[in-house]
Amino acid sequence: MRIPFGPVPKGFVSDTIAYDFKDPLTSAFSKIGSMGAVIVTKSGEYYGIVDVRSATGSGSLRIDKGYPVGKVARPLPPLSEDSDLKKAIFLFYSSAAKALPYAYNGKIIGIVKRSEILKALLSTHAMAGLRVSDIMSVPLLTVSRDTNMDKARAAMKAHGVKRLVVLDKGELYGIFTTKSIMENGILLKNNLPELPVNRKRVSVGNTCERNIQTIDYAKSVEDALRMFVEKDISSLPVLRTGKPVGIITVKDVLEVIVKNINIQRRNIIISGMTDPDLREMEDEVIAELESFAEKADRFKNGKIDYVALNVKRIKSKGYELSSRLGFTRGGAISVHVYGYSLEATMKALLSKLYREAKSRNDVILTERKV
Repeated sequence: MRIPFGPVPKGFVSDTIAYDFKDPLTSAFSKIGSMGAVIVTKSGEYYGIVDVRSATGSGSLRIDKGYPVGKVARPLPPLSEDSDLKKAIFLFYSSAAKALPYAYNGKIIGIVKRSEILKALLSTHAMAGLRVSDIMSVPLLTVSRDTNMDKARAAMKAHGVKRLVVLDKGELYGIFTTKSIMENGILLKNNLPELPVNRKRVSVGNTCERNIQTIDYAKSVEDALRMFVEKDISSLPVLRTGKPVGIITVKDVLEVIVKNINIQRRNIIISGMTDPDLREMEDEVIAELESFAEKADRFKNGKIDYVALNVKRIKSKGYELSSRLGFTRGGAISVHVYGYSLEATMKALLSKLYREAKSRNDVILTERKV
């Protein structure tokens, strides 16, 4: 896999708008939708960035009119004229952001949308030879169309995902995403009284995206990447003989690149351990993941290709760990756990990951209803 890692061109930069930390989040919604992301400043200095995901990840579907936009801003590091494509890919992978700030001569001048990086990847043919079934995520997480929004959103949080496939009597009906929440589910106090107040009566069937794109499991990853770019989407339900059997996302594609350009020992990919005290534990965490991979390699279903781990510290709540296990024969499984100490949370994550790997039979035909 050869990728020209030149600097991120200034031509990739898009215009956006800056808001002060105290500006109401509600005033930024339209700009987030039209521009992809907005910049947030505090005391005149760059503070963070807000895209659709961060705007809908505040923990509540009900947002006061005066809720500060800075409360959901993510202090992501900016790209610059010195950043190469390798750095951009890793930052987009580790942050799961749809846009990153771009600084020129030390000043934030706009944003780089993830779609620009995907276009660059598509032009390199870095995914040649890979099929969708090789990297798609399984088991497929689904909900029925009559599931209420609160339950669906709780399932998304519990499993650490940004989307759920919606089924109607076993058939693909739509997809419920964070965008669905922002467009249909956020109730503004004293502002939109015509919207239903009781979210338990609002089903995902009424709010999910219906006109969705899909892809066959035998198609190439380049076909999926081209659809991500042309349709400006982040995920594609994967079908086999017309039935949903998995999902492929932009992060899955970026993970393949990261695996090949950022190999650490036995294809262990670590992201999120940026705090000094966490960096001190990185070698220990990698050793645990290596030991786990050696143990999981004994399963007859196929050897382990890589293990990816993202560590997120949650203020006053401990840690959120997300891991993805890729197999050499294709397919991957993902798990997601919360905990108050990193050691205990790692133990819980590895135990859950082991159970998922052990029970894996035919990953192409696996589905889990939530």
